[in-house]
Amino acid sequence: MSATTTAEQIAPGPLDPMTAPVRSTKGSTVMEPTPRTQRPRIHRAAGALAAPTVVLVLLAAACSSSASHAAPATSEQVKVDGRTLHLECTGTGSPTVILQSGFGNAGDIWSLSETTAPAVQPALATTNRVCSYDRPGSHLTTTTRDGKVVPADELQRGRSDAVPMPRDPGDVVTELHDILAAANVPGPYVMVGHSLGGVLSVLYARRYPDQVRALVTVDSPVPALRDALTAKQWTVAKTLSADPALVPNYELEAYDLGVLFDEIETAKPLPDIPVVVVRRGGFRMYDVPVPEGFPLTQAEVDGMYKAQWETQARWVESVPGAEMITVPGTTHDVHTQRPDAVVAAIRSAIAKT
Repeated sequence: MSATTTAEQIAPGPLDPMTAPVRSTKGSTVMEPTPRTQRPRIHRAAGALAAPTVVLVLLAAACSSSASHAAPATSEQVKVDGRTLHLECTGTGSPTVILQSGFGNAGDIWSLSETTAPAVQPALATTNRVCSYDRPGSHLTTTTRDGKVVPADELQRGRSDAVPMPRDPGDVVTELHDILAAANVPGPYVMVGHSLGGVLSVLYARRYPDQVRALVTVDSPVPALRDALTAKQWTVAKTLSADPALVPNYELEAYDLGVLFDEIETAKPLPDIPVVVVRRGGFRMYDVPVPEGFPLTQAEVDGMYKAQWETQARWVESVPGAEMITVPGTTHDVHTQRPDAVVAAIRSAIAKT
């Protein structure tokens, strides 16, 4: 039986300084920030939410301000099919946690925190091997100043070789499988993904079930979304692309979300593993008005937000034993706004393996 949770039932610990005292509600878990902690103002990279593309309205992983407690990373440039891909692994311990970023973001986003809590990758690296990588076409949103990971003034191209876009999402999953093999990253894996990265993680678990020990998605769309939208909304939503001006002279990643959903539905069944879905605190992804000239009205965009939020709950109900954690006070960037909640969810999934 699936459990719907809100983040408050996750017990506070030394790596979760923002977790409030436990407050349970029937069938749910909620985690709230402590009153003494005020989240800093979010810094958005140049135009990241103003560009009139659906991914930047519905699925984008925006960057934010504040330092992370980042540990030294082991970075590799790994050759796969004649191309070089950037892989960053930290920590030791099994199972290995594989982090996949949301649309547009490179692997550096997992080392960024908007709070006093450590960012997701360095926090998990205290107990497990943790790896993130730059998908071709992704962009860097952070830099390091005075030993701290902070938002960069400008977006920079990712550290993996470029490929022609748009791209088949299934090729991205094959690519991740191949880079992990080429770099001898030890399994089994706990697949974790934010937004688009979460859907890619679902496909990975269904294509390579013997490699995956647990699955955690963070505010990710699910295949049921397309049936929850009008034809007009879906036409906009399925096209994942970004304004080329965000990173000039660089081919940014682009996908068809419908193709990814089709690939999930035709893949092997999800293995019998712990599944945890972490979602934002309410239906609205961002408090950003629809830009002039966008093909949908504000009401239609709000409807897309609500459908994406609600279908996550429906997917949890369809997966035996799955758990959903709702994190109040967060928008789409749960992993940087409340990294402690995401880390706790991942550790909860690992504990069930």
